[in-house]
Amino acid sequence: MTRITVGWLAPALGMTMCLAAAEEFPLEFRTVPAKEVMAFPGGSGISAMLRPAKAAGIKREPKAASPQALYGEWRTGAGKALCVFRLDESEGKGKGYDRLIVDANRNGDLTDDPVVGRVPLPTDRRPTSSATTESALFGPIELAVEGLFPGARPVYHAQLHVYNRAAISGLRSANGQMLALLIGQLRLKAGWYLDTTVEVAGARLKLGVYDGDASLSLGEAAQPQLYKSSAQTNWFFRPGDSLLVDADGSGAFESDPFQAEAAPFGPLLYTGARPLRVEWGPRCRSLRVEPWTQPLAEVTLEPRGKEVRNVSLGWQQADGNWHLLRAGAVGGKILVPPGQYRFYACTLLGESPGRQPVMVSGSQRLFQEPLRFDAVAPAQLRCGAPLEIELTADKRSATTSIPPKTASDSDFVLRIGARVVGAAGEVYSVFGTGQQFREDPPKPVFTVTDAQGKRLANGNLEFG
Repeated sequence: MTRITVGWLAPALGMTMCLAAAEEFPLEFRTVPAKEVMAFPGGSGISAMLRPAKAAGIKREPKAASPQALYGEWRTGAGKALCVFRLDESEGKGKGYDRLIVDANRNGDLTDDPVVGRVPLPTDRRPTSSATTESALFGPIELAVEGLFPGARPVYHAQLHVYNRAAISGLRSANGQMLALLIGQLRLKAGWYLDTTVEVAGARLKLGVYDGDASLSLGEAAQPQLYKSSAQTNWFFRPGDSLLVDADGSGAFESDPFQAEAAPFGPLLYTGARPLRVEWGPRCRSLRVEPWTQPLAEVTLEPRGKEVRNVSLGWQQADGNWHLLRAGAVGGKILVPPGQYRFYACTLLGESPGRQPVMVSGSQRLFQEPLRFDAVAPAQLRCGAPLEIELTADKRSATTSIPPKTASDSDFVLRIGARVVGAAGEVYSVFGTGQQFREDPPKPVFTVTDAQGKRLANGNLEFG
């Protein structure tokens, strides 16, 4: 059982706000329609690789109808085992996977678990003689969630992608172990959430909490992970749960490429310039709103901060751990509690040459020295524009990666790559325009010329 405590922060240093006494708002349990689950904001769930060999956690199972039954196990980002499962084809080999059994009670026995079928959707795709790929959505899957209040029946859905059926019956090594062949994956995602509507200082705001990492629990923050690349130390945050915000007042939580209505679960939640203080307590039946009285550090974003919509920062806690914090930016500035921070990501809003709004999002993965932000001293943070396009090009043989010593230009393939880099070295990989920024902007145009300036080729670079 859980409680959330939320408090408003003043929108600018030196400004005071009059807030009513803290009030609790009841949280309601909601389910998401099956066709909307995979597009629901707040997390991508958790994926498991598909294998032809039975998962180690399965002790007993019903007889399979297909000789190509597939198995797998969902594990959290920290490696905790959640559930094992089996996919089967009721009509036999090659007819399509239409039966899923999940070990919901985690006893290793699949004979006492219900069979879950496919959800009929336009995107459903079965294998054919001309295509061996397959996609399907399975559900609902009832799974127990730790600490959830009585009466709630959380459901999940699983999205299947099989893109290499030939690997299912592929070669096996001499010791009987399957070679490392990629068959496909099954992604588990929550089809439920908690929400409430809070009223503070005359404003109404709909908030929610979502099991974004499908870990079968609530209140898990994103966790940092270090890794080495080209002798450099990098980091990223493993996904956790999410706080949902009905930012546009539509009455629903909506998804877009920039996750405008979902923020990382953690101590603070921003709604525009106003951050909320969030404390996850022992109950989840209500949401408590109360004022924030501690000082804030005002950070100026440089060099073109007015284009920045939000900034994601790693915020160091007293115990040494790092929380992922997404701060709303207004007028080229953000307000954050004093402390140690590392820049992690940001989102920018600009215009295309045709004056159409364009939004871009980039991330900084280098594990840099932390910055100190204090409430009594001015602070600056570099991020965003001007953006630079870094191009790479290499010429390779059409058949091998090593060009022969004697060959003409027509024997080669020219590969061109590009990345967009910001003022702090962050790399931009998400681009959007149109309604809710769900469309790709016009593709960048390139031209290849010789030393004399003669055009040899031209084309477009692809997004992604």
